[in-house]
Amino acid sequence: MSREAVEELVQVIAVTNRIPVQHIPLEKKVLFSLWVLGKQESFLSVGDRFGLAKSTAHYIFKQFINVMLTLLPQYIRWPENHREAIRQFHERSQGFPGVIGAIDGCHIPIKQPRHNAHDYYNRKQFHSIILQGICDHRMMFTDIFIGMPGRVHDARVFRNSDIYNQIINEDNPLIPQDMHILGDSAYPIMLNVLTPFRDNGHLAADQLNYNYKLSCLRSIIERAFGRLKGKFRRLKYMDVSDPIFGTDIIAVACILHNFIIATDNDDEEFDFEDLPEEPVDEDEDDDLEIENRNQGVQKRRNIVNILRN
Repeated sequence: MSREAVEELVQVIAVTNRIPVQHIPLEKKVLFSLWVLGKQESFLSVGDRFGLAKSTAHYIFKQFINVMLTLLPQYIRWPENHREAIRQFHERSQGFPGVIGAIDGCHIPIKQPRHNAHDYYNRKQFHSIILQGICDHRMMFTDIFIGMPGRVHDARVFRNSDIYNQIINEDNPLIPQDMHILGDSAYPIMLNVLTPFRDNGHLAADQLNYNYKLSCLRSIIERAFGRLKGKFRRLKYMDVSDPIFGTDIIAVACILHNFIIATDNDDEEFDFEDLPEEPVDEDEDDDLEIENRNQGVQKRRNIVNILRN
């Protein structure tokens, strides 16, 4: 994060007038909080580095988190115009039409929660909070849904998110019929959510070509998560036993992720390693989703034909 970006962030926070300066300058509070998010050091260690008592350090960090949360609608919002994203994704894939972003889930490791610890224990055998994110061609998050326990399947997380209800809203759909986001096979195929063909070893060449192009484009969300965890290493393991506060920390990291891209135009990328995708659970489909899925299957066939030509 450049010095200029830090200075701009300080100004943005100052305008909110929600962090009292008191005897500690606002810039110092912001730098301290960014250091906490960017490193895996203890509060005691970071407090010593900044000349702060442990209790004061905790108080300042919670202040920072609460103020940054008020900025979420400003920095993470659904685009009104998708033309640039469609153009960029189309060029990168040499022909895949209508793509406006990619969706995936990411497990953020946390300390064992005091309550309902079993729910947060995922299949990789650690406790986690799930971050569902959608990003555009710049790796900027256009939607996030955070807080579901690590034991929950990606498809169920998706169905519980606001974005799902907005997508299936027939009266006022969020995404036009000719546009879509890309997901892996853990997600249900829908009119506006395209997923790969299940590779059973008997896919046709056209289907394999579709899967390859979709996978290349969909990797943008994995790289976004990689950048997020690379910039804010506190997310590699959060020593937080309160999932609600942990959820707030993750949200603030996502806000800062977008702020940095918008301010620094930072193209740095990081390696990403997360849980492998799961097969989608199709037992929960209702009539509306079945109809939507059929429309998605037909759209996928149409795109296979487009990519063939």
